[in-house]
Amino acid sequence: MKSVRHLLWVALVALALGATLLHFRIHPPKDTTYLWPNLFSMLDLVLVSLLFLFRSTAILGVIINSFLAFLGIIMMADFSLSATLAGQIKVMPGTDFLGWLLQTTLADIGILVADLFLGLALYKVIMTAPATER
Repeated sequence: MKSVRHLLWVALVALALGATLLHFRIHPPKDTTYLWPNLFSMLDLVLVSLLFLFRSTAILGVIINSFLAFLGIIMMADFSLSATLAGQIKVMPGTDFLGWLLQTTLADIGILVADLFLGLALYKVIMTAPATER
């Protein structure tokens, strides 16, 4: 069970690292408007990863990870809807639904859903591990 825990932790760190690098590319840190997406992705990478290392802090890790995932899902869905309504996405859903879907943040939301469920699985593995494996 310990090897599963380590694999899940590495996968969680890899997702957080990928999200952080993606945010730095899409939202350059030099612009203060993009402070929040970069800050939240860094919190996920550093704080959540550290909290999942220890059984006593894993509950805080899963709570913060879940909060950040839900916040990101809501913010990116809102961005996609408002960009569609403002005409920033050139393809309308009524014309070409798949083309529109590919231009939204659905792929990023999918990554966040995977991060959310990976954090929940890691928490379950940490909490159900026998005392001899901890």
